[in-house]
Amino acid sequence: MRRVLHSVLPASVLFVLVGSAAAQSVPFTAEDILKVATVNVLDLSEDGRWVAASVRRPFDNETTDHRRFGDPTYLPPSRVRLQIIDTESGVAETPFADLVNVRDAAWSRDSANLAVLIARDATETDALPSAELFVWRATTRTLTQVHLEGGHRVALNTTIAWTPDGKAILLALRDPALDREARASFKAITEGPIIVHRSSEPFLEWDALRRNDRNRAIALVEPATGAVKILVPQGRLTSFQAARDGSFLTLMQDVTARTDYDTIGGTENELKHVDVRTGETRVLVPAKDLKGAQLRWSDDGRICAYAKQGEVFVRRIDSTEARSLTPKPKKKEDEKDTPPPSDSDPAREKEESFSPVSFSRDGTRLLVTSRKGWYVLAVDGSARDLIVPFNDDEERNPRISAIDWSLDGRAIYATWSERDRWERGIVRIEVASKTVTPLAKDARLYGNVRLSRDGTRFVYTISENDRPADLYAADASFAQAVRLSDVNAWLAARSLPKSELVGYRDADGRQLYGVLRYPIGYEKGRTYPVVFEIYETFFDNSFNGRAAFLTNHGYAVFHPSVNLVVGRPGDAWVKGVTSAANKLIELGIADPERLGVQGTSYGGYATALLITQTDRFKSAVNISGKVNMVSFYTDSPRLGVRNTHAPEKSQDRIGGTLWEFPERYLEHSAVLRADRVKTPLLNITGDQDPNVPASQSREMYYALRRLGKEVEWVRYVNGGHRPPNSNAEAVDFEQRILAWHDKYLKKDSKKTTPTPPQP
Repeated sequence: MRRVLHSVLPASVLFVLVGSAAAQSVPFTAEDILKVATVNVLDLSEDGRWVAASVRRPFDNETTDHRRFGDPTYLPPSRVRLQIIDTESGVAETPFADLVNVRDAAWSRDSANLAVLIARDATETDALPSAELFVWRATTRTLTQVHLEGGHRVALNTTIAWTPDGKAILLALRDPALDREARASFKAITEGPIIVHRSSEPFLEWDALRRNDRNRAIALVEPATGAVKILVPQGRLTSFQAARDGSFLTLMQDVTARTDYDTIGGTENELKHVDVRTGETRVLVPAKDLKGAQLRWSDDGRICAYAKQGEVFVRRIDSTEARSLTPKPKKKEDEKDTPPPSDSDPAREKEESFSPVSFSRDGTRLLVTSRKGWYVLAVDGSARDLIVPFNDDEERNPRISAIDWSLDGRAIYATWSERDRWERGIVRIEVASKTVTPLAKDARLYGNVRLSRDGTRFVYTISENDRPADLYAADASFAQAVRLSDVNAWLAARSLPKSELVGYRDADGRQLYGVLRYPIGYEKGRTYPVVFEIYETFFDNSFNGRAAFLTNHGYAVFHPSVNLVVGRPGDAWVKGVTSAANKLIELGIADPERLGVQGTSYGGYATALLITQTDRFKSAVNISGKVNMVSFYTDSPRLGVRNTHAPEKSQDRIGGTLWEFPERYLEHSAVLRADRVKTPLLNITGDQDPNVPASQSREMYYALRRLGKEVEWVRYVNGGHRPPNSNAEAVDFEQRILAWHDKYLKKDSKKTTPTPPQP
């Protein structure tokens, strides 16, 4: 047990304290990156008194068997320290002496007991992992394991929830024979000795295997006795939840017939109602109406809302059909035979498209959003009220995200962040008056916000001055706030950078923003080598370990944003990143002759593509990024349809299939323009990467070598998409990146010798 009660100081005071400490601190090292802990809220009790949280360090989770990616019976390391914190006193309990893999945690309604599901990896060859259920009692501070009767096994992927009376826990069970079948299937499609693939099969092999873990039964378990009551027999269940009064369940039944190429991991579900007393089951919403929909439920579990083609529907469990709350305008007589626009039709863009967010506690009103703003709709369809109007220019609207309704339904709590400055926090939006009242608003970064069910207490994280986040609690008015954790106290002795939000315009004149991390010991008027870390867009200055490491070695690090356009996303990198470089040069920060660029995954792809379009960068690092859109298109089978979906419909933004736009795939393949590269390139990959196969970097390495360019390829043989696969490799990884930039951006650089990390 330890006491962690802290008063919350104003942001300006905290900045002074941290800044003065940094002046006397020691450098932040590659080893330090592994020791930075992340705190995550697992569950908050209904009265707000207790919060269950996990604290995780990369150092404690170093080795993953990437060769078993996609094996439903393999548990990658996810060891955490479980803490149970009294939000009033700040006292933290640690129920498990060791680090554990927490799969889920849930408080009982009376806040007296916490159910915790722990995963245990197999210790013997060919044995299966298992899930163990524990209950921690707040009154006695004791932890007890629940042993299920009849040899039942808890499913590793289940959620857990207490019944209203606190006597039983709702969860999913799984027959171990299914796990043995899944492991056998995994071995068959990875080890052979003969593997046959047929287009006549309804599913890609990896899709079928991934769906195996949805075969579960739903049951109630009594912690006191271990007694098990099966509510729903084993079937392919995507998700489930209980009504507030516990009288029925609603579940999503997976009825997918074949691999869906329109959605990554696409699943067709039908919504079902299960009477807990009789076991009677009936379909509430058919699969055809739920494709791609995300359900929002009222507090009592009796009404759900979902969107279909931009129209919001509500369905009561005791009704026979769904009803639209945002019906499309009625057509004129001469428009009767005109077919409705498809989702890709420009006409669809002009229509107002709605998305449901959350119900008020009494279920009479629903918050929905559209491009015009936030609306509150009466569930009976009698009223629609715009409470937060948006500007037509999206870039002028704040970034807001709903947290919850107030208990009395008079207001909605939300996180709020301005678009052009670091002014962030939590606000209360009055539904009737439409006034927005800041509860906490400053330059700090607020996240993971939860409101207790009784509406009395918030729990949230704050990250300030580029430091990792810590856990805080406050009353509903934010008149009193306490700090609940200090999981990285040791960082007070380390040099960490200061950051600034920098605005600039790209080559098309579009306003963009990027995050600048100043080098440690920065002197105004002196120029520095700058490493541009690229991906898509950046705005918030959350902690970044690699940036902290580089700034401790004399680099400024800049995270630029770009404006990606479907069809020609590659243009964005040269238009946006070079404009950002011009801005830093104009500000007198960047040395124009010492600019480097790097990126990971999509950022690595962007890095490789960027250096085929400009020679302004003197060093470049591609970490796990693709370079050939054609060979990548149908690669990486363990991800199913992901690598075809990405260019066709999502992140890669090509906008269609390879056969529709072959020229776009060629234009966005850096390897086909390797002859234009003048920047020395370091490629880093993990041989077991299922996301972007290491063969992508192999293509670029051999192409550049053949062309007589400066290139290096580092392979971590046991690594995955995050290439290093041990603590020692992680240190080697960071120091190699530093050494590469030093070689080309610093004339007096010396080779850095990797050293093994210490806990």
